[in-house]
Amino acid sequence: MSGPEQQRAERIADAYRHCWQIATTHYENFTLGSWLLPRRLRRHIAAIYAFARTADDLADEGRDTPAERLAKLDLWERELESCYDGDATHPIFIALQDTVRHFDLPIEPFRKLLQAFRTDADFKAFDTFDDVLAYCRNSANPVGHLILYLFGYRDPQRQQLADQICTGLQLANFWQDVAVDAAKGRLYIPREDLVRFGCSAADVMAGTPCPEVLALLRFEVDRARTMLTHGLELATRVNQRLAREVSLFAWGGLAILQEIEAVGYDVFSRRPTVSGWTKFGLVLKALATPAVRHGRGSVADEKVAGGATSAVIGVSARNLRQAYAYCQAVARRSSSNFYYAFHLLGPERRAALCAVYAFCRFVDDIADDAGRRDPALLLERWRAELARVFAGTAEHPIGCALADAVRRFRLPQKPFLDLIDGVEMDLTRRRYETFDELYQYCYRVASTVGLLCIEIFGYQQPSARDYAVDLGIAFQLTNILRDVHEDAQRGRIYLPLEDLRRFDCTEADLLSGRFSPRVEALMAFECSRARTYYRRARTALAAGDRSSLVAAEAMRSIYERLLDRIEARHFNVFGPKVTLPRYEKVTLALAAWGRSQLAVRTS
Repeated sequence: MSGPEQQRAERIADAYRHCWQIATTHYENFTLGSWLLPRRLRRHIAAIYAFARTADDLADEGRDTPAERLAKLDLWERELESCYDGDATHPIFIALQDTVRHFDLPIEPFRKLLQAFRTDADFKAFDTFDDVLAYCRNSANPVGHLILYLFGYRDPQRQQLADQICTGLQLANFWQDVAVDAAKGRLYIPREDLVRFGCSAADVMAGTPCPEVLALLRFEVDRARTMLTHGLELATRVNQRLAREVSLFAWGGLAILQEIEAVGYDVFSRRPTVSGWTKFGLVLKALATPAVRHGRGSVADEKVAGGATSAVIGVSARNLRQAYAYCQAVARRSSSNFYYAFHLLGPERRAALCAVYAFCRFVDDIADDAGRRDPALLLERWRAELARVFAGTAEHPIGCALADAVRRFRLPQKPFLDLIDGVEMDLTRRRYETFDELYQYCYRVASTVGLLCIEIFGYQQPSARDYAVDLGIAFQLTNILRDVHEDAQRGRIYLPLEDLRRFDCTEADLLSGRFSPRVEALMAFECSRARTYYRRARTALAAGDRSSLVAAEAMRSIYERLLDRIEARHFNVFGPKVTLPRYEKVTLALAAWGRSQLAVRTS
């Protein structure tokens, strides 16, 4: 390479480093230059980001007057024109010039971004939602088009789907930042919506969380969710690397909307934000999600969690989305070990699993809540709702979501009925004479759930059913061992009475929480029995099913670690409850995914 060529290459490399510095030092809900994207594209994405970020700062930061901001944006556009003329001098435009040349990027998307920033610099309230969409066509959609260009996609069909995600994400940011924007004198909610909900701009600008304002924000959140959900179809129409980034963007926007819902739409008292753990979980899910293809149950055919179609008679797509959101909230609130494995699934499977989990959680809670007046009647009502689920006439939000999941994944009815029978056993008996009796209980309340889950996960070998049954038994035995003291306080003893006699223990030992060498020996025996079922499950797991059953393997890792904790305490479960911290659950889930990927690549 000659001297001038070497200097030019170094100049371009320095320019890209400058852009990367900008991209990695500005907070975004989800960084545009994600490491999920191919390495060869990251510097080009950084150049695009640096252009937009700097222009946004010109329109937004400092104490300049609107006229001064507009003048700076005009200068920035002249730099852009010089870039396209091949005369760039600013580091950002030196890098961008190289990117434009590599991918033959048109100038129009960059001009549209600048037009949006001009709107911000000299802001005027929007009259209609169409005006808001027009703003988003300049402020957000060009970014999606540019990313598609980098991957070689230039057709209008993909651009329209990208527009749904970009606009939905822009709207999510608007509703997240209502209070922040109000402090800057901006309100992105259109006047027609304020009128519709009986609000005034002054109410919103003053940060008054009155019922009308909260109802308005709920409406706007639903509108944004619809766009993001519909836009997810783009992930079925691009290559896998881009599909993961598309999904991550859409899920990030949906996570923002969930946080807004979680604070009751009161974005004034506290700005809703997506936690680092949630972001990490979404990245984990994106990594674990296989390439999506058209076919039965694909996002392209039937939108995730309530799209164009519904399996439930008389239930609209919007109500179905709300039903799934209800189930997801149940799963999230439960802090269950299962919830951390849900992140390893794609959006449709995760939604279906949340529906199954919510049903199981509500039914199981009937037996555990001593304050219920007639738990037997409540179980009968859930049996009736289950019949409606399979008839397509469900009434409860959980039933509506479950009916949709049943249709998508052809879930059988018997495991649900067996589960209810298992919970009913808790209402009628508090002791188990033999392990055979306890096994029946464990099968009904846990293995049935595993048999339903593998239908959602997908599997190839019949041995997956044995895997699900044995893993369910192991999970339930682990729960029983962990909760010996808690169950005793409710007057229940799940450990077989024949085992108590074998180790010379009495019911009074467990009911009073007296730990002794005899109790330790009993608990060690029961832990060994649970280990046996974990080993049986691992043996039954076929190599070809390791990838699809990665979420189940993540749950196995978490539950086996609980068993490790019990053993580390020398089987004394009468003190503080044995639990795992969140970071450890996430780490175990990630490790399970890593093992599954390694198995696939070495098989």
